Amino acid sequence: MNLTEFKQKEQLFAWWTEIITEQPYCIYYFGPFISQQEAQWFLPGYLEDLKQEGCQVVWIHTKQCQPKELTILQEKWQDSQLEETINDIRNLENAFVKY
Repeated sequence: MNLTEFKQKEQLFAWWTEIITEQPYCIYYFGPFISQQEAQWFLPGYLEDLKQEGCQVVWIHTKQCQPKELTILQEKWQDSQLEETINDIRNLENAFVKY
């Protein structure tokens, strides 16, 4: 697959905001959005809703994907979902220059 084909395939997915909370341990997906900027614009409202529900947010990430469920309780977390999120975190950490 060349870069052009990859970019075209990447555009098939909408933007979603993934929020992971503790108390309760959940993964929430908010979207779909047409751009990363649109997702960021709606983020404060979602965070306020979760705060009012008593959730403690530990991770926020906006990405192109197609979630199968919008709310995933800890009991339903699958190894593949956790592995994907851990890889996302590692990729972001590696993107920062360390001095």
